[in-house]
Amino acid sequence: PLLSSRDKAKLERNKRKEDRQREAQYQMHVAEMEALRAGMPPVYVNHSNVGGTTIRDIHMENFSVTVGGRDLIQDVTLTLAFGRHYGLVGRNGTGKTSLLRAMAQHAIDGIPKNCQILHVEQEVTGDDTTALQCVLNADVERVQLMQEEAQLGQLLKDLEYEAESKQSLDKSKGDVDKDSISKRLEEIYKRLEFIDADAAEARAASILAGLSFTPEMQCKNTKSFSGGWRMRIALARALFIEPDLLLLDEPTNHLDLHAVLWLETYLLKWPKTFIVVSHAREFLNTVVTDVLHLHGKKLHAYKGDYDTFERTRERSTSRIR
Repeated sequence: PLLSSRDKAKLERNKRKEDRQREAQYQMHVAEMEALRAGMPPVYVNHSNVGGTTIRDIHMENFSVTVGGRDLIQDVTLTLAFGRHYGLVGRNGTGKTSLLRAMAQHAIDGIPKNCQILHVEQEVTGDDTTALQCVLNADVERVQLMQEEAQLGQLLKDLEYEAESKQSLDKSKGDVDKDSISKRLEEIYKRLEFIDADAAEARAASILAGLSFTPEMQCKNTKSFSGGWRMRIALARALFIEPDLLLLDEPTNHLDLHAVLWLETYLLKWPKTFIVVSHAREFLNTVVTDVLHLHGKKLHAYKGDYDTFERTRERSTSRIR
């Protein structure tokens, strides 16, 4: 049936109202994520641990997690063994994400202060930075060294140009400046070589390619991507940083099949500890070595993949019956 002008106006009003509600919900989500991020220590590539991490097992004893006055986890003791890959499972609403947030905020006693924990929960900010550079920017030391190298290199050229054009009488001062600049540049080159700065771009590009970014997409601004693709960039940054403890919350939600298979292969070789929340059974069976079951405000640890966890739990339930 043809709509009257009154009906069309009503539909348009409803549409605008829904758009406003969606925008308000999104802004609330952004504000919540920003508040959470403000409580979390910043995590960047750490080159001080080249040759091996100083963080090994993490032992958290008798801790609880409370949100909005409601106890989600009570009096739990948990040890995360270095290099193990944990799958965190449990019914929706039991507190899995809240546990990851509390760990990322170092709000649980027993987590070392120098332990780098990265919780991949929010997409990267959309701006004029390319996807590739957004990942590379996570290596703050490399970025700062390369910027300083460029500035000092230009300054050295300017000094040489002035010396040639003006034939300055104060030649000794110019020589001192050039010597100090050359010495600092030599230090920068050595440090860049030590942190393997030349390989960083290829490594970042390889991770993005694994998450289905073509070379053309890697050169696009982050603001041109949808939220799902910006979540992939956030995941790429986390994999590039390689923190002491990586926390992944439903990482396959925004991924296509190719990216899921690539992520499985990448996480199998992950040298450190991670915890992943996922409802994808096959994904858990592939990547985890242990399962943490959150049930009745308690955490129960099981060795093996998800299928092993289910069989063990079924046997335990049968014996109780």
